[in-house]
Amino acid sequence: MPRGFAPWGMLFELLVDLRTWGPQDRILPETVEYWRHRLQNDPITPIRFEIELWFFDQPERRQRTVAEVARLVQAAGGEVISQSEIAVIRYAGVLVDLPVASVEQILDNPRSGLGDASGIMYIQPQSIASLPNNEDLQTDELGGEDISSSANDLDPIVGLLDGMPVENHVLLRDRILVDDPEGFGSSSPVASRFHGTSMASLIIHGDLQALEPPLLRRLFIRPVLIYDAQAQAERTPANSLPLDIVYQAVRRILEGDALAPPTAPSVFVFNLSIGDVNRPFYGRISPWARLIDWLSFRYKVLFLVSAGNILGWLPVRNYLDRQAFQQADALEREKHILDALNMEKRNRTLLSPAEGLNALAVGAWHRDAYANPPTDFQATDPFPSGSLPNVSSAVGLGHLRIIKPDLLFDGGRELVRAAEDQGHIWIAPIPGGRYAGQLTAAPDDQGTGRLDRRVRTIGTSNATALLTRAAVLIYEGLVDSGYVIPPSHRAVVIKSLLIHGAEWGDTGKRLEDQFGPPGRAHLQRRENVTRFLGYGRPDIQRVLDCVAERATLFGFGELQVDTEDIFDIPLPPSIESTMHPRRLTITLTWLTPVNARHQSYRAAALEVFPAGDAEYSLAVGRRASQPTHHSVDRGTTFHCIYEGEEAVAFLDNGFLRLRVSCRTQLSSMDDSIPYSLAVSLETSIGTGVDIYQEVRQAIGLPLIAAAVSP
Repeated sequence: MPRGFAPWGMLFELLVDLRTWGPQDRILPETVEYWRHRLQNDPITPIRFEIELWFFDQPERRQRTVAEVARLVQAAGGEVISQSEIAVIRYAGVLVDLPVASVEQILDNPRSGLGDASGIMYIQPQSIASLPNNEDLQTDELGGEDISSSANDLDPIVGLLDGMPVENHVLLRDRILVDDPEGFGSSSPVASRFHGTSMASLIIHGDLQALEPPLLRRLFIRPVLIYDAQAQAERTPANSLPLDIVYQAVRRILEGDALAPPTAPSVFVFNLSIGDVNRPFYGRISPWARLIDWLSFRYKVLFLVSAGNILGWLPVRNYLDRQAFQQADALEREKHILDALNMEKRNRTLLSPAEGLNALAVGAWHRDAYANPPTDFQATDPFPSGSLPNVSSAVGLGHLRIIKPDLLFDGGRELVRAAEDQGHIWIAPIPGGRYAGQLTAAPDDQGTGRLDRRVRTIGTSNATALLTRAAVLIYEGLVDSGYVIPPSHRAVVIKSLLIHGAEWGDTGKRLEDQFGPPGRAHLQRRENVTRFLGYGRPDIQRVLDCVAERATLFGFGELQVDTEDIFDIPLPPSIESTMHPRRLTITLTWLTPVNARHQSYRAAALEVFPAGDAEYSLAVGRRASQPTHHSVDRGTTFHCIYEGEEAVAFLDNGFLRLRVSCRTQLSSMDDSIPYSLAVSLETSIGTGVDIYQEVRQAIGLPLIAAAVSP
């Protein structure tokens, strides 16, 4: 090789095969597994699956490709059920039914028929968001909080994309606005409306066991699920592609069309507590995630997406039988379950679209407000300490190894049941009910006409709904404090404040020590922990409450490529040259356009650096127990905690100076990137230092009796 090109020689030594795109690329391994499973369980019914086409720039060529695929499907005795084209994310796809014999022919000879069609990029299982109506949820609870108050007439700010709710449930009546243009309600019997009712209840009231006051704003609900009587589950319509349903729903809500105005243009937070059960994330970003990323930037909105629940059996190889498992020491059993989760993490990945860039993916924390629950000899609490993710909560990382899930939030205490097989035990989660979980509104599945039923549930859907509720509480706190945030920046401000109070705490150090690898490979250890914890569990009260020892500041703006903003933050004089423990937390969030044609995908990368003193004038260093500096540079969030207690004199005239800059890996980018920066300065309680007042006076803000620090 010529001088300077030696690495290319190493590359060619590693080359296994050089070929054009072929059947082994089009027919994904999960598709083969899906087909074989269907053939084994139902060898008669035609198999429905999804075909993603290459997206060509010329409309005529795209039309010819669709026509050629339709011809091949019909020649194989199949039928095209639906097709979709969303040019903004370069997506073209068709949903097809194919006879069993034709599927078997492709499995036997992948170079036949659809397997050898040059216009096809991927053949994959049908995208389905499916939520079973579980019979284990038999927990009727009456009484509780006062439900006499009603919502106000303020415009809704949250849109729930989910199943049809029980509109007249006593906990939802006069608190929700439902827009159902497709008539999904007519396909969803009231007795089957579990998920939408539960999510609406959690957003409005929280865990009913916590006795929190309800939100005052109404919740906007756009049904995207119907009830499938054969599968006994709420799911996206079998004849449609979920991303197409979500695309049309969001456009109707925020933009409208030539025939009708937008139905809820004030919405800027979307709750999507559903995921594609046929599309676990294995490195290739899904069209659904690309759509969520595009919608986020196009409309400047924030999607909160559940990471997904992995409900399959988990092998725990340290116990021979159920008795040994149930009678084991709780801490020892907890350790062995964590080891099992770590060993199986590749098979317990996120459900699409949780892998996207702009949205916040939410995992489930093992916690609820159920006081003094009864015990069940068949159920075991895997994590009695409560300070861990649920067993079923899906793990990251996301696309291009970005931090996913971003956050974990309370998803109910998830108990497990054990079974014996293959010389060890297997555990699986119990969905909630009498012994654990978060209490929510529920339909009367007995059809007696009750409108006050409640049950306990668990999962990442619950965690996402409760984090959505927290987003509303933060926004209302800002509004009540008199802050005016333009619509273009509401999503990024709420995104930064939701993340700002997050940390690993003691759980991060524990998982790092247990998961390994041992030795000096600290970056690998922390990245492994990041798969499970993301940025951690946020303490929302740290954002909502003002205390003397802590001041939280936030700002926002927009940047174009190769531009920057400088922020000057006054440092409290009382901690200068002292040895008081201090903490600096910096959170930067933004929304980026995406380029589906570019390997980096993310068009805009924002960075925050010291604009003056490289050590932040506070003698603080990066805390060890948190995601690595490599991890936080990959997505659309920078969140880092610095700590120290060395006595130093302040530089930069007593200011903490921060530079926020924007760069791109594309050849050009004309978009302005909205961002939000949140910064907290704090010291230990009991030091006698009133950081809040010192920072407020230095900025020159009047005292505001409010819930959110200026």
